[in-house]
Amino acid sequence: MMSKTEQQQEATRFSFDYLNYLMEQEGVVDRVVERKLRQLEPRLEQLIDQKIDQRFKKLINNK
Repeated sequence: MMSKTEQQQEATRFSFDYLNYLMEQEGVVDRVVERKLRQLEPRLEQLIDQKIDQRFKKLINNK
């Protein structure tokens, strides 16, 4: 049977292991999001440019 101190040490080790796991997962998610953003960026810029052009045309036509 584990003593109270051993249980606390084991719980602390588990907590640190889990924290490290979560930090690794955060890194993975960051890389996935950055990659996806790089893939989508050209399309987003194109859509923004189209919306700007549409608004300018609408403003010009309303005058």
